[in-house]
Amino acid sequence: MPIIGFKPTKVRLVIEQTKESVVVMKVVASSSEAVELATGGRLEALSGVLRIREQKGDRPRKDGRSIGSLVYIEASSRGEEHSPAKFQIDITMTEKKFDALLDVAISNRLPSKFFVQAGERVSAREARGITYVLRPNGRIKRWDNHAYRSLPVTNFSMILPIVVQDANGDRSEDARPPPLETVPGTDQITELADEFAVFQGETKNTLTAVVSVVAVIGVLLLLINLVLLIK
Repeated sequence: MPIIGFKPTKVRLVIEQTKESVVVMKVVASSSEAVELATGGRLEALSGVLRIREQKGDRPRKDGRSIGSLVYIEASSRGEEHSPAKFQIDITMTEKKFDALLDVAISNRLPSKFFVQAGERVSAREARGITYVLRPNGRIKRWDNHAYRSLPVTNFSMILPIVVQDANGDRSEDARPPPLETVPGTDQITELADEFAVFQGETKNTLTAVVSVVAVIGVLLLLINLVLLIK
């Protein structure tokens, strides 16, 4: 079944006393995705919202059962206001997994990427609503968002950022990005090139002077030998 990759751009946490918590993210389809829409355009050109709702109790779920939905929302106009087309993903997540996501959200770190398996399952490899099609540029996904505005989501995976800590509880050096000073920029590269050019020029001048001195000494020795021979 087709799998679509998305990237979050913003995250919010909604907590209500009498309701289950919800993590809300603004998302876009990954730039590497190519999802053609039956109504025209591409999914990656639209903005969307991901709503992940906490599921109280780890109730077992059979494979192939829906855990949420991917919905296409048409563009609309109300008076002078115009709302462009967008999409919405609704997911339920068990408490343990939701807690892990919550820790990341509270620490102000966004998941780098997540994947959604969507479509009405027909067989192990086929689904209604979203399929693979061949185009001149290769094989891409096509969502028939005209006939299937809402697609069931049967699987969901997310890549969460992790900070590696050593035995003392400090961040591991491997987890830290290299300091900016260690990464040569354009100015540093230019400066190094200039220094190399100066060094090369000085070395060339030194070698020329040494060769000249050796040549002069050779001529003097030759003249001395000639004088001795004449005497």
